[in-house]
Amino acid sequence: MINKELIVLDSNLSNKEDIIRFLGKKAYDLGYITNLDHYIEAVEKREKEFSTAVGYGVSIPHGKSEAVNEAFIAFMRSESPIVWDEEENKPVRLIFLIGVPENKKETLHLKILAQISKKLMDEEFRNNMVNENKAKVFELLMEIEENIK
Repeated sequence: MINKELIVLDSNLSNKEDIIRFLGKKAYDLGYITNLDHYIEAVEKREKEFSTAVGYGVSIPHGKSEAVNEAFIAFMRSESPIVWDEEENKPVRLIFLIGVPENKKETLHLKILAQISKKLMDEEFRNNMVNENKAKVFELLMEIEENIK
């Protein structure tokens, strides 16, 4: 679920569409997704329903799709805060892109969101995600995965 190749630090991408496509493409290249366009459509559909900017400078875009082979969490830290949604005007730096197979959507999807949300309540965790190197960020993300299993 967590893969070092799905961690991108200090990106200079500046809008959610580019970020979602970039992280989705990484997941596709690693075999987590069979059809990138279908997955992106699912994520964009969810974005239109309700903003995934959750506060604390974090967004958790996600999509449940038959195009997802295996559940994954991709993570990006942007170089500087970006506006995720014009209406919400909540700048974000930490983006967790989640993909869950359609047939596992209810339980796994909710477990992943719950574990990420729980960690985000911890100020030290958030600070580490903003300031630490890739090895430490990977370690922190693995803590989330351990609590999901």
